[in-house]
Amino acid sequence: MRKEFKFMLYSHLAIVVVLVYLTFDLLTLAIDDTNQDALQNSELNPSPDSDHRPLLIPKIIHQTYKTEEIPEHWRAGQQRCIDLHPDYEYKLWTDATARDFIQEYYPEFLDTFDGYRYPIERADALRYFVLAHYGGVYIDLDDGCERRLDPLLTVPAFVRKTSPTGVSNDVMGSVPRHPFFLKLMASLKHYDRNWLVPYITIMFSTGPLFVSVVWKQYKRWGVPADGVVRILQPADYKKHTYSFFSISQGSSWHLDDANFIKSLANHILACVVLGFVVAFVILYGEYCFYCWLVSGGGARKISNAMRRCFAWTGLVQRNLLDPTEAGLRYRRLRKDSNLPADIVIPDLEDQMAQVTYMSGK
Repeated sequence: MRKEFKFMLYSHLAIVVVLVYLTFDLLTLAIDDTNQDALQNSELNPSPDSDHRPLLIPKIIHQTYKTEEIPEHWRAGQQRCIDLHPDYEYKLWTDATARDFIQEYYPEFLDTFDGYRYPIERADALRYFVLAHYGGVYIDLDDGCERRLDPLLTVPAFVRKTSPTGVSNDVMGSVPRHPFFLKLMASLKHYDRNWLVPYITIMFSTGPLFVSVVWKQYKRWGVPADGVVRILQPADYKKHTYSFFSISQGSSWHLDDANFIKSLANHILACVVLGFVVAFVILYGEYCFYCWLVSGGGARKISNAMRRCFAWTGLVQRNLLDPTEAGLRYRRLRKDSNLPADIVIPDLEDQMAQVTYMSGK
């Protein structure tokens, strides 16, 4: 096997290992295991003669908006949630009250909270903090209530399943100090990164993708019975007779890039063709790189660069890696190959009469 091919093979294996390590949690989302912890119909729609289960989650409804002036197309859904639950405490968190809450109870997070690039990131982060702090149920303003939420309060925590995999953060409930929501709070700083595209940045820093990844991490090594996060299934979420919620028109955070990404679903063929074009360009680039290595110049340059890198890091002494820089350059002519090593002779092929050190090494 040519050494150039070995170099490409090992370098690609190293790249694959690094990519799998960095994206492992995302890859696990390909396995949909939301049914394991699904809320059952018998729990959400108990028969009249069944024993009433105690309510664990406090009767508090949390919602967020930048001010107290809610847009007209969301007011009906908001008011219906209030009217269906007269015995619940209702909390509307504005930008001002949200920052005051973080500053008072979680000042160590205030710099991260203020540093978010998009307002929706602050709204996302806030919901994890208020549920961990007070408990209750968080509901997006574009989710209107269709029935009382009492059956959802009989479990320690719940989120809803999203399509095609993972969970969402638009409807959630929790007892105070639930370990999953504490883990969400603790993970926010680590995932606060700019992915250049606003939609991806929001989704992976504080949004549903962030919640899904942390949920997978939370479940990986098992959770105690009182720490289970139950999953509200799509049929129980909306568009069915016994669904808890209905969706109002308009999204509370989608920007133009989000609309563009969603529009790609209407152009599947173009996306497939583009994927093949990108794959061809990558493979052709790999072929050109391999030809460059085989030509000799590429392999030599890479080898010299690696030697300099090792010397710079101090892993290996410079005089062992680069004899030129250490003053140990020598040249042994083929006609002198039978001479004993370490004999100092003039370099007869050099008009400058430089001295060449002969070495058999």
